[in-house]
Amino acid sequence: MASAVATKPEILVLGWLDKRKIPYDFQTSLAGGHYELGGAVVDFILPDLNLGWRVQGQYWHQSITAKAHDDVQKEVLAGMGLAVVDLWEDDIYNRLNETLELAIQGQEMLH
Repeated sequence: MASAVATKPEILVLGWLDKRKIPYDFQTSLAGGHYELGGAVVDFILPDLNLGWRVQGQYWHQSITAKAHDDVQKEVLAGMGLAVVDLWEDDIYNRLNETLELAIQGQEMLH
């Protein structure tokens, strides 16, 4: 388990996946990671489902600039064939099972 470098919401997601024995890769750098435009570090990749989950905190991801950056990343990852689902920390804290049951199907909570 990679929880030593995980945020609190990521730890909750790690536990949910581990409990269900769903295989995942944690903190995977793709398309240049943080160093290239459009690059990303995807919090969780579920290889059997071809899904990428990004855990998004309201503080860091609500600004117009952050949203634009996140949208570019999402397009790049989709171009690589990865379906991307954003998991918002408030949903993880308040509706963990509902949020992740939707995410495992490639769907996001509505905001």
